[in-house]
Amino acid sequence: MVKLITLISALAGMSTAVLAAPTSGVTITVKNSCSNSIQVNQLTNNVGDSKSTTLAAGSSTSINVDSTWGGRIWAREGCSGSSDCQSSGAASLAEFLLSGASGKDYYDVSFVDGFNLPISIAPNSGTANGYDCGVPACNALPSCPSELQEKDASGNVIGCKSACAAYGTDEYCCTGAYAGRGDCGTNSFATAVKAVCPNVYTYAHDDSTSMYACSPASGYTVTFC
Repeated sequence: MVKLITLISALAGMSTAVLAAPTSGVTITVKNSCSNSIQVNQLTNNVGDSKSTTLAAGSSTSINVDSTWGGRIWAREGCSGSSDCQSSGAASLAEFLLSGASGKDYYDVSFVDGFNLPISIAPNSGTANGYDCGVPACNALPSCPSELQEKDASGNVIGCKSACAAYGTDEYCCTGAYAGRGDCGTNSFATAVKAVCPNVYTYAHDDSTSMYACSPASGYTVTFC
């Protein structure tokens, strides 16, 4: 398991680091194993606009990023070309910080804001050993309480919000009086998700069982569904 101090450094870097000049590129392959087409979105940390592309069922696409890239990738069904799909709220996220602390790549599957599709991240090289070059995944989504369901204009459920996204309280979001690492713990909603998908992020300080690291891999594959 990655040491906690390394995890903390990696998490801080994902939100605050200024990306250095690239030394080489990394290819992230995104596969659509869903039965419908999806809109794949990519957002670089500290950059306001996301990039998106439509991916047909059963197909894949390559995203080429700098070797020091940090950002997130998510997807949505039923909204090809729609700017509404460019929000990462209530979506299953693949998060990356490449060439982070100790020169390792850090990556995770995050449901901190919510989830919508089964997802996995796999390094294309390296030998998996627990959290070292392992494969975080949620292949069967947890059930979503009615109060957390995100619906489209027709009333169809398109995602499940986290307790933080739904209620915005300090206790659920690990902010304010609960901002300290020792002050914010899991909650009933996060615990229910963790029981089904034990290696995904369920709340902001869930890194000890959710953050993966790999000595720089040749690339990564993100699979939806």
